[in-house]
Amino acid sequence: MIKSFAQDIAKIEVGKDWPYSFVRRNSDELGCTWFDGFDIARKRADNASRYRAYYELIGEKIEKYDILPCNTYNVDEKGFLLGVINRTKRDGNRSWITFLACVCQDLTALPPFLIYQGKPGQVQDSWLTEFDPEHQAAFFTTSETGWTNHELGKEWLIGVFDRFTKEKARNGRDYRLLITDGHSSHVNMDFLEWCDQHRIIVAVFPPHSTHRLQPLMCPFGPLSTAYTNQLIQWTAKTQGLIGLSKREFWSLFWNAFGSSFSAENIASGWKRTGLLPFDPEVVLSQIAEKTEDESESGDSSVDSLALQQPTARDLRRLVDKNELLRYENQGLRETIFHEKQRRMRGKALKDYLFDRVDPNSAQVFSPAKVAQARLKKAAMETQKQEEALEKERQRRQAKEARQQEREKNRQIRKELKRKNQKKCRKWDPISVAPQTREKSPGVRDEIVVAISAPPEPTTAPEHSKSPNIKLRKDPKPALTTSSRPKKPSLAVERDQEMVVAMRGLARSGRHRKRPRWLDDCEVD
Repeated sequence: MIKSFAQDIAKIEVGKDWPYSFVRRNSDELGCTWFDGFDIARKRADNASRYRAYYELIGEKIEKYDILPCNTYNVDEKGFLLGVINRTKRDGNRSWITFLACVCQDLTALPPFLIYQGKPGQVQDSWLTEFDPEHQAAFFTTSETGWTNHELGKEWLIGVFDRFTKEKARNGRDYRLLITDGHSSHVNMDFLEWCDQHRIIVAVFPPHSTHRLQPLMCPFGPLSTAYTNQLIQWTAKTQGLIGLSKREFWSLFWNAFGSSFSAENIASGWKRTGLLPFDPEVVLSQIAEKTEDESESGDSSVDSLALQQPTARDLRRLVDKNELLRYENQGLRETIFHEKQRRMRGKALKDYLFDRVDPNSAQVFSPAKVAQARLKKAAMETQKQEEALEKERQRRQAKEARQQEREKNRQIRKELKRKNQKKCRKWDPISVAPQTREKSPGVRDEIVVAISAPPEPTTAPEHSKSPNIKLRKDPKPALTTSSRPKKPSLAVERDQEMVVAMRGLARSGRHRKRPRWLDDCEVD
């Protein structure tokens, strides 16, 4: 805490040994003769004189500023390791979620403030699939470590604490008392200056004394037990096939929070710490009557956690096999459902809310903001669906237009072919071939035309007009080969007959560049 104050005032980072030197140099002004390290065990912090000074300070501030019970609050944080049962130490290899809780002496609790581990401002919508903003109240944010920091502490102070407590304090005219530990997220210059400007008095517990003096320790114990039971049930239901993720955390946490932060547990916390009704002897008498068995004077929640460890293991080992078989199919179905939900990639809620200029700044999403983000997300998804339908409609229209164009071109080609065939029929010789002539193999038709014998030329006649006409001295059968000619042939027989052999039924290949319908009309 001293190091944090020094860095805020000097605007530079001090060394790790500077707080020790500062306390040693100013021991008279600070009112202490020795310094407690942060790693001192809690049992060494049990000091009656120190606790008595704390209660005297609290009573003095309550009387001086006329602070009512409805304006007295206690705030603290509790961490959760995903998938770990009754784990109290932080583990950097697992995803960490911090729960910032605050209770009032009027037996009410502020909405939970959850800090997920992730990039700042990157709260994923997939984490809040089970969150109902109409019936559930909570605030969500992220940090790199999943723990609180200066910025998130101030965001909670303004966005949650002041928002839900200002009305009971007559819109800020009455003083409010906020009791907290010495964590730097709650005790720094920005935090304290804002509290001073808005009539909020911050009281800090003595070091390592929360197990004795903090009212939230009573609700935190049942919260750990309830969350552990929820996790065991979820593990048994899914048969341990999938691990707990941020997507499933909210439903387990909310059920545990509702059962543990009851009016009875909150009242028990204030009464056990001697703050409601105000009676310091409730705590001081326990220290005075401490027996030799000092291990029992530790935190009750630590004892309960120690007892719960073997109990949790035994419960997991003694799960009835018949019960597992009965719920096996249902558990497998739920496992598949959760696994499918987990594979769906989430999107940051801030992508739907553009109320911040700096994307890396702390952003807290209230139930109203979550509902607003969901509405905008639904509108964007509807717009995407409409755009997809419009693209599909345009694609179908383009396909139909192409089909119509192809059909139109086919009709044009068909009409041109018909006209050309009609013209070709006009060019054919107007005569009827005798039907007695035998057709050559591979030949579709034969036309025999009688012509007069040409005079005997003295020189070789020119055959420029009929390049394919051949004069034969000996009669030969017409096209007796098995292979049909590639083009129509014209033969002149000796008996004054001209035989025109037309192409067979087969057509040439499609690789030819000339249109196929021209082959039917070609005569060389």
